[in-house]
Amino acid sequence: MDLAATATMHFMAPESPPIRIVAFDIYDTLASWPSGRVQPIDVQRLLGRFGIDISYQAYEAARQATFFFDCPKREITGWMDFLALLFARMEVMVSMDLLACVAAEYESRSNMDILPGAVPTLQSVKAAGFITCGFTTLPRFMLGRRGHEILSHLDHYFDASRVGVAKGARQFYERITAALGVPPSQILAVGDDPLCDVQLPIEAGWRAVLLDNRATASGDGVIHSLDELKRFIS
Repeated sequence: MDLAATATMHFMAPESPPIRIVAFDIYDTLASWPSGRVQPIDVQRLLGRFGIDISYQAYEAARQATFFFDCPKREITGWMDFLALLFARMEVMVSMDLLACVAAEYESRSNMDILPGAVPTLQSVKAAGFITCGFTTLPRFMLGRRGHEILSHLDHYFDASRVGVAKGARQFYERITAALGVPPSQILAVGDDPLCDVQLPIEAGWRAVLLDNRATASGDGVIHSLDELKRFIS
């Protein structure tokens, strides 16, 4: 049975109580990185101008490790904080001035774009009386300058630092459920990743809808735009 069918069966179970909370993934569901975002090779070349040679592949590995191992330990307050942890993982000594230079590149080039339909959908879900939350790996500062357009419509923002474990672990969803204080079946997950936005939430007792922006999947548990979410919560 495919994930869409699984999500639909779980959503439509007759014994399920009404949905009270709609939980949105952030990346590629409500927002996305801009096309001109900072890439690891850009950081390699920037550091190289100051005599620091790194592998862009090692940088990317350290970036991922910072997300999944360091972010759950405490709140990451900004790009300077994140990059300091990243370079510490690489065991690369970077001056504060150079660290600030790299951070400035991220601050200017890596502000996330708000996806079409994101804000109207959040507004309509809130207006219908549902509690809204985000569930994501991303620290909230990474949303960038337009982040308030999303955050102002979310009652809760659950990232790794808030939950204490990285997204993708079963405990991530279980701890969110405990924090919200509702039965898991009253939470509807909405996201673009079939595994960590659909299958794993379902395994934790949530209901789920797959947002397939590329129109490669079909089924009653699949939507192809956020506008279609209303048929699950109306």
